[in-house]
Amino acid sequence: MTTFALFCFSGTGNTRWLSGMLASRLRDGGAEVDLFSLEDAFTLEKRYDRYLLAHPVYGAHVPRIVIEKVQTLLSGDRHVSVITTFGYVDALGYFAEKKALGRSVDAYYHVRMFNNITTPEMKTSVKPLRKRLEAKARLETRIGKIAASILSGRRKIEGIGPQLLAGIGVRKHFHERLQTFYRTLGADQDRCTRCGLCVRECPTHSIEDRDGVFSFHATCTACMRCYNHCPVQAVTISGVYADPEAFPRYHGPWE
Repeated sequence: MTTFALFCFSGTGNTRWLSGMLASRLRDGGAEVDLFSLEDAFTLEKRYDRYLLAHPVYGAHVPRIVIEKVQTLLSGDRHVSVITTFGYVDALGYFAEKKALGRSVDAYYHVRMFNNITTPEMKTSVKPLRKRLEAKARLETRIGKIAASILSGRRKIEGIGPQLLAGIGVRKHFHERLQTFYRTLGADQDRCTRCGLCVRECPTHSIEDRDGVFSFHATCTACMRCYNHCPVQAVTISGVYADPEAFPRYHGPWE
């Protein structure tokens, strides 16, 4: 029986759902799969036959938390197969993934999910739930095919195309913005109820509440979970409140 360690990072739910579905499909194919969330503290107590990594693409970049955790977890000759999720076009690609992780990548798959962010600065659209549910069967089929490919052991590299040239420019444009994004975050004191959800749910523990004054730290991985999941939409970007009627928050692919 082939054993897999599947590492997952998910900002707002797309990649978490994909990882659970992928693990299920691999088990259906006779594999043993242990699923790990990269935001949790854990150690690998055994050596696996193969290692898988699932993560979203942010501005044609690998999220900071993924790079840091993978470099710690996978040493030596432990290669990894990668599955990325994205909202529009995957401008990251196999070559940039290898460079970011600093290691060999055995296979690279990408899955178009749903855009999960709309703000006054980034006026993109979020598909309504009805439209997302219409795509669920297609996505399940897609993940099943990826599982079959992984189980076959074939070396498969997806997404090599002209969009990767554009990705070079996208990465340059977003590099500093992603590194310094935490500086734009804040809390609207008139709306904040100090429920503490943002502090508890931040995957990198980058939010601090000191007597009602919130500070956001450089360890932020720009996942936007705090912005999307605040129950009163009190998280601001560049000091601007985003009316949820105009900028709907994203709570996961099927919510």
